[in-house]
Amino acid sequence: MSKLTLVELTALPRKPQGCPPEVERSWARLTATHKSVAGLFTTLNELRASQDDMRGAISETHRDQARAAIVFTAAGVDACLRTLLRDSLPTLLATPGGAHGAFVEHFMNNRLNGPLTKATKDAITDIDPRSALVDLYVEDLTGSSIQGAKDLTRCRNALGLKKDSALDGAILDGHQSFFDARHEVVHELDLVDPSGKGTRSRRHRDLAAVGAQCDGALQLMHAFIAPTARTVKAARRIAGGSTP
Repeated sequence: MSKLTLVELTALPRKPQGCPPEVERSWARLTATHKSVAGLFTTLNELRASQDDMRGAISETHRDQARAAIVFTAAGVDACLRTLLRDSLPTLLATPGGAHGAFVEHFMNNRLNGPLTKATKDAITDIDPRSALVDLYVEDLTGSSIQGAKDLTRCRNALGLKKDSALDGAILDGHQSFFDARHEVVHELDLVDPSGKGTRSRRHRDLAAVGAQCDGALQLMHAFIAPTARTVKAARRIAGGSTP
């Protein structure tokens, strides 16, 4: 395989030291996603290496492996962020800070401004309104899936990480092309004209570019998880809880 440029993921950074239980499930989803996507790229490299001419044309079979990697990575991003929010927010919202401020701002501007929706009323009157409101908040933040930089920004702010340099606006905006690719693959099957008019060819997918996009998205999840672990531990200390 010496003549073949491999499509690979870089290793994830270490698990956050003293990782609190509120972050454990999100970390597990990240590592599982990383393993699955790395396996897809291994298969892709093996398929390409088995060609008579490794420098030959990249087939649609190869590009479909890359498309599958995009879908797997996007699903992992959704699972990581949704789990991180759901598990961490109850602790983060128990103390003053950026997370609590974002929570209040969201509800005041979106759910408590005007007539209350049935979902809001149900959450407020739930037998456990705190948990119900957090669940409603997470749904508002993530929707059916993370769609791009704007959703990433909302999740960052909700976790109280607005000032984290690794998650500044320019960095999050830089991942928009990955989410655009996810949309094209999932909702349009990568057809150039999904409406059925004119050409029905599929979009070109540069394998190296796909590898970089998937790798970047997974590394970004670590950039969410690591500081959240720190802020959760700090919140638990403030609230008088023990830190593992």
